[in-house]
Amino acid sequence: MARSGRKSVTIDAPIMITSNKIAVWMDEEWMHNFFDFMKDNKIKLSALQHKQRKLKLTFVTPEDCTMFGLKYASRKK
Repeated sequence: MARSGRKSVTIDAPIMITSNKIAVWMDEEWMHNFFDFMKDNKIKLSALQHKQRKLKLTFVTPEDCTMFGLKYASRKK
């Protein structure tokens, strides 16, 4: 998921950007589960960017990005 040395990763998410640039979650349960996962694993973000059907996550350190990639990939199985 995340290559070593990168501080950001883009993941698929049930989110839609309206024509007036407002982010709308299409699945509220997914959103709550995702942010609970981030909190439970103590993963810190420095930025979060909404895109059409994707989230761009920027982490404090490249190590945090790699750790997120490993934990998130194993969670999805």
